[in-house]
Amino acid sequence: MMGCTTLTPIDPNEYDVGATDRPRRIPMERSSAVRYTYQDLLALPQSATRHEILDGKLYVTAAPRVNHQRVVRDMGAIMHGLAREHGLGEVVGPVTIHAHDEMVFEPDLVFVRADRSQIIDPEGDVHGVPDLVIEVLSPSNRSYDRNMKRKHYFESGVPEVWLVDIASRSIDVWRSDSPTPERVREAVTWRVGELTLEIPLEQVFMAV
Repeated sequence: MMGCTTLTPIDPNEYDVGATDRPRRIPMERSSAVRYTYQDLLALPQSATRHEILDGKLYVTAAPRVNHQRVVRDMGAIMHGLAREHGLGEVVGPVTIHAHDEMVFEPDLVFVRADRSQIIDPEGDVHGVPDLVIEVLSPSNRSYDRNMKRKHYFESGVPEVWLVDIASRSIDVWRSDSPTPERVREAVTWRVGELTLEIPLEQVFMAV
């Protein structure tokens, strides 16, 4: 395969605030006429790195660190418990999201409503856009998740994205109908239909 896009050090952009002192990197495109598809992704060998396709371009990010995985684990457990208790749907992740052939994501967590469960392949990936995407920011990819990837989520039809920031112990709630996020520090509100649930951030960050 040729034309793989890797992470290259750059200065943080304007939106990338609250980061740690560790170097921050976002994917930088290498010149290539190759356009990748979902089938190309399936043909790649298994590895610890994360592979995603945004508008036909392949991006590779490093495996997440321990604290990142702790937050994903605990937030997933909280939301999975609530989803089962109220019959809301499925909370899964990390999982591959096949939005269309040239747009393939691998977010940390996703939620799919029960009435749309047919887009989940129990033996494979999610074929369609989820109702909620959750990304836990890492020092190596915070600008990538906050900017490029978030914009592609909305362009693909994802209605809501949560960006979980361990450094500031906060969550930015982005909705497709709003130009700015809602930053929460106490509890994040999860709305599914007419049901409203509150998830305390103290529980989300309890292990970090």
